[in-house]
Amino acid sequence: MLLTLYMFELKKLFCTRVNAAAMTGAVIMLLFLAASSVSEKQPVSREAAGALNGRQIDGALLDEMRPALRYENGRSTMEMAEEYEKYVPVMDVLDVFATAIDQDMDLSQMQGSDLYALREKELAERMELQELSEEEKAYWQRLEAQVQKPFVYGEHRGPGGLLRAFQALGFFIFLLSAIGLSGIFARETAEGMNQLLLCSRYGKKDLYAVKLSAGFTWILSAALIVLLSVMLPYFGLYGTEGTSEMLQLVKPLSMLPCSIGHMLSVYTGIYFLAAVLFAAVTMLLSLMTQNQLATVGLLMGYLLIDLFVVFPDRCSLLQRLWSLRPNSILMNAGFSNYRLISLPGRLLMNYQAAPVLYLIIVTAALFMGRRKYGRLQVGR
Repeated sequence: MLLTLYMFELKKLFCTRVNAAAMTGAVIMLLFLAASSVSEKQPVSREAAGALNGRQIDGALLDEMRPALRYENGRSTMEMAEEYEKYVPVMDVLDVFATAIDQDMDLSQMQGSDLYALREKELAERMELQELSEEEKAYWQRLEAQVQKPFVYGEHRGPGGLLRAFQALGFFIFLLSAIGLSGIFARETAEGMNQLLLCSRYGKKDLYAVKLSAGFTWILSAALIVLLSVMLPYFGLYGTEGTSEMLQLVKPLSMLPCSIGHMLSVYTGIYFLAAVLFAAVTMLLSLMTQNQLATVGLLMGYLLIDLFVVFPDRCSLLQRLWSLRPNSILMNAGFSNYRLISLPGRLLMNYQAAPVLYLIIVTAALFMGRRKYGRLQVGR
């Protein structure tokens, strides 16, 4: 009987028109965003990019590119002469480098060592601005010492594009949770079904677990579908080559001595944990308010706060707490915000501490929901 109820609840979530429309719209928009991102890249053959694999981004490589480098309107560009087209992949990395550190960087007059001196200066200034403790600075310096310099180029467009896409993925899964699960409890009150459910033998205990199970199944399925809608275009065009390349090719201000693939696995884990967190909070609000529009309104209010609230550097504690929210991590904020979460005897980065917080919130939401559902009365 419980399996029948579970399948019924699951069918309601997957077959509801608004849920199906939201899922379809999210997939179409993410496919469009992925296609747009791919089309913006300079066309270059895989053979040309492969020929640069293993080359250090140093003075020697800059000297080879220098005849084609130009500095115009405060921005370094490269002339697309035929003999220099093979350097386009490296120029893409240098553009990311300049955007992160100094957009006025004149690459045509710069030596290889100057690139890394500017990066070192920028890192030091950011750590001072964020008022890191000596212990935090020492932590990052130990990691930075393990980062290979000069950077080594490797073809990474597929994994690199997917890493950047997680920012959009985080917002879409939040919106899908708000749209798809806001009525999981409230809709029955609006339709008068609680009169029947709360009087049944399954109404006060088993049905709550069934609804939660169906809700989590739906959100994890939605998370997988929207992830695949971005992953397939990138990996379909570029393949999985590049997952082992250094993270700094995509995030030059990162001091993490790890690969792009490593961070992709971290982000994927955070992404699915965030989906569970959003679902638990949405279902709790649906149960507490017994009103679908009120639940959506509360979640949209949080989204506005998430998008626009920024704490100044002097509010170090608030910054640390704010950096633990899912969209902060998926927005790559951890690559330029070096504040650490201090626990007894250990310092943690935001993505290391966040899963513990998410699990605590999910557990609390389930417990509060269980108590609330057990107290519901017929007619309410």
